[in-house]
Amino acid sequence: MMNTSSARKRALAFSTWLYGLFLYAYPATFRRDYGARMVRVFRDSCSETLQQHGMASLGPLWLHTIMDLLLTASLERWSTLKEKTHAMTTLPTTQHVPPRLWIALAATLLAFMVSLVASLNLYLIEDSSPLTRAAYTASPLLRFSYAGIYLSALVAGVAICAIAGYVLIQRVAIVRTGLVIIALVVMLGGFGGLLVRHPQTFLIYGAIFTALLLLNILLEQTITRHTTHPLGPRPARILGACVSAGSILLINVILLVLHTLLLNPVSHALYMQGQIGATHFNFTLISMVLAFLTIVICTISLGSAFRLSSLRS
Repeated sequence: MMNTSSARKRALAFSTWLYGLFLYAYPATFRRDYGARMVRVFRDSCSETLQQHGMASLGPLWLHTIMDLLLTASLERWSTLKEKTHAMTTLPTTQHVPPRLWIALAATLLAFMVSLVASLNLYLIEDSSPLTRAAYTASPLLRFSYAGIYLSALVAGVAICAIAGYVLIQRVAIVRTGLVIIALVVMLGGFGGLLVRHPQTFLIYGAIFTALLLLNILLEQTITRHTTHPLGPRPARILGACVSAGSILLINVILLVLHTLLLNPVSHALYMQGQIGATHFNFTLISMVLAFLTIVICTISLGSAFRLSSLRS
C-alpha cells in the first residue's frame, strides 16, 4: 500500500513538472497571467484521477490534456501574432519601413545573388583551366584581383546577414553579436584551411577580409547616423546595411570585370574563344552584365530611399 502511494506521488510530481514544461507552448504573457493557475488545476485533476482510478488512468488524462493544450496554445500564438502585426502597422511614421526601402532591400539581395553566381562561375572556370597557375605566376596582380573577388563575395554574404538581422530582429546587440560569430565562421570556412598550409597567405587574406568588413561597418554606421532622424532607428539601420552591402558588391563586380577582361591575357583569352572545355563565355558575359544591371538597380533604389529620407527631414 505504501509503495502504491509513493508511486502515485512520484507520478503526480512528474506529471505536474512535465505539464509546466508544456505550458511553454503558450505565449509568455499568457503564461504569466494564467500559468500558475493552470498548473494548480491540472495537479488537482491529476491527483483526483490517480486516487479514483489508479495509475492506468494517467494515459487517457494525458491524451486529453495534450490535445487540448495543442489547440489552445495554437490559438493563443495566432492571437498574439495578430496583435504584434497590428502593433507594427500602427507604429509612428518614423518606425515604418517605407516601400522604397523594401525595393532597395530587394534590389540589394538580387545584386548579391547575381554577383555570387558570377563569382562562382569565375571560380569554376579558373579551377578548370590548366593555364591558371601559369597566369598567376606571371601576374601577381591577377592573383590579387581573384582573391579580391573571392573575399568581397564572402564579406557581401556577411553584409546580407546584417540586412536580414535588422529586418527580423529588433535588438541591435543580438544582431551585432550574431554578425561577429557569422564573420568568424565565414572567415574560417572560406579560407581557414590556409592557416595550416599557407599561414602567410591566410594572414594576407585575413587582413583584406577584415579591411572590407571594417569598410562595411563604417558605411553602415555613417548612413544609419544620418538617416535615423527622418526614417527612424530600424529603417535607418536597414538602409545603412543595404548601402554597405551594395558598396561591397560594387567592389566585387569591378574586380570581376577587371580580372576577366583586362588582367588575364592567358587563360581568359582561350576560354573566351571556347578553347577550354566546360567553359562558356556567353554565360560569363551574361553574369557580368546582369551583375552590373543589378548594381545599377540597387544604386537607383538606394538613391530613391535616400531621397525619401531627405524629404522627410
